[in-house]
Amino acid sequence: MTKIEVKKKLRKVLSKEIASSVSIGFTLGSLIIGFGILSIKPASAATVAGFSFDDNAFADTLISSFGDYTTSGGSLQSVLTDTDVGTYAFSFTPNASVQLGFTDNVLVNGAGKDLALFELGIPDQFKVSVNINGITNTYQSTGTEFSASGFLVNVATIDLDDFNIAAGSSLDSIIVGLDTISDEATVPSLSLVGALNSGIRVPEPSTILGSLAVGGIGAVLRRKQKQQQKAMTKA
Repeated sequence: MTKIEVKKKLRKVLSKEIASSVSIGFTLGSLIIGFGILSIKPASAATVAGFSFDDNAFADTLISSFGDYTTSGGSLQSVLTDTDVGTYAFSFTPNASVQLGFTDNVLVNGAGKDLALFELGIPDQFKVSVNINGITNTYQSTGTEFSASGFLVNVATIDLDDFNIAAGSSLDSIIVGLDTISDEATVPSLSLVGALNSGIRVPEPSTILGSLAVGGIGAVLRRKQKQQQKAMTKA
């Protein structure tokens, strides 16, 4: 067999194996996505004022805010996205609100209450809305018999059914209004937001499939390059 014939044969085999590799990559991607959706939630690892949460169940990013805020110390972002119920923020600005997001989990409409908003001091009211369906509801917090930073800890628990969210559906952010003034002239001192029903964030399908396909092609190219070098040497 001449060198030209060897090269033609290798190119033909290489083309077939690359196509096969891409097909395998997409099949594996589908399987991984399926397993990601069916993954079991991690066991509860955190307890706040008698409520149990997964260790990553708390809002961990401040997407936006409106109003001037007083905090327990530190930035608005830090006090609202840590896991310390003793840090807080409040505002007397009319229409004050914050949009908080979940980056390493999602808030799921599951059985019972789905979301817990913690605040300190005298029980107050929250206005809560989500970024779909355009619904805003008001919730009254109640005492928990726990305390933090010298204040009583209060909580408002929320069922996503109140927002016409389908069972099993998930959200990655909520908007909390903090401008409702109580009869005692107080406003909510928001300290912590946690998902009582927390789900695993599944990677984007395109990311998984792309990585698998490119990885498969790279492996085939490296293998065929070695085979081609050996064939050329023998010829």
